[in-house]
Amino acid sequence: MANITRYSPFSEIVSLREAMDRLFEESFIPRLGFGGRGVASNLYETGDHFVLQIPMPGVDPNAVEITAQQDTLHLKWQTSVKVPENASTHWSGFAEGQYEQSFTLPAPINADAVEATYENGILNLTLPKAEHAKARIVKVVTKH
Repeated sequence: MANITRYSPFSEIVSLREAMDRLFEESFIPRLGFGGRGVASNLYETGDHFVLQIPMPGVDPNAVEITAQQDTLHLKWQTSVKVPENASTHWSGFAEGQYEQSFTLPAPINADAVEATYENGILNLTLPKAEHAKARIVKVVTKH
């Protein structure tokens, strides 16, 4: 015996919000990081500097633009991915494109002393704290 299911044309209607969400999710827009929060990155702090690590696969490190000012760091770069000839994509974790990201650091940095290295696809930035932002030990002087 066959089951009969009643057709309901309204069951396939989606709200405008759902349709727009799907449209944005399926668009070919390079995404940075997870959930639109920016690139995946690590920020570490020592007593006198910060270390920022950013994975940048397929990047020419000489073409990365880095601007540092006060407590803000701005990066701009382009990725290039070589797709094999006559290949079809099953999934793509990072796309070719231009990227920009700004970071607000917890304290001002000395922009003149910033150092950048690129190793194994990771950009490492050493960001010395500005002198006035470094922690200081204050000794108590007793007066007699």
